[in-house]
Amino acid sequence: MDGKRFLPYALVLAGLLASTDTSRVVAANMRSFIEAVRRKAAVVYVGSVKEVQLLTRTKFDIKARAVVEVSAVARGSGNPREATFEYSSFDDKTPMLEGGPQYQLKPGIKVVVFANSFASTIPPGYLLQGSSAELLQRLTALHDSLSKMSPDQLKVNEINEQDRRIQLELYEKVRTYVRTSK
Repeated sequence: MDGKRFLPYALVLAGLLASTDTSRVVAANMRSFIEAVRRKAAVVYVGSVKEVQLLTRTKFDIKARAVVEVSAVARGSGNPREATFEYSSFDDKTPMLEGGPQYQLKPGIKVVVFANSFASTIPPGYLLQGSSAELLQRLTALHDSLSKMSPDQLKVNEINEQDRRIQLELYEKVRTYVRTSK
């Protein structure tokens, strides 16, 4: 294709790219941070890390399993004393990877876990960790952000008005559990 015939195609392509709704592109790249991931979690629980087990270590990643002493169940059936989940981690020998959630969990750290089960071999859909004050701050931010979402933002987050109500109630419940947990 010679230069004169290429120019019109390039201009059309540039126009199409410029008119693309980038909010959806960004949301697609940040899938684990959209509200639908937390909404679809079969179990949500509050607890503290009891033990961390190293499963495998490579030059690029650490696979670990956390054993969590469950203090409260906000979503899901049953009331287990313990839960486990596997996750990706990093340290001074294994650098942090770009693009994926990695955690540095230690015994005693409080967690709020959004997962598919209480004994999961896949990483949680979403995980909050820290002190009670830090967890309350992050849960309040999630609650406030969700309560202010426009209808278009709800669509980008792949939820509807009913999902919003369910999640707002969940965040209230989890905040209460975090406040009262030991």
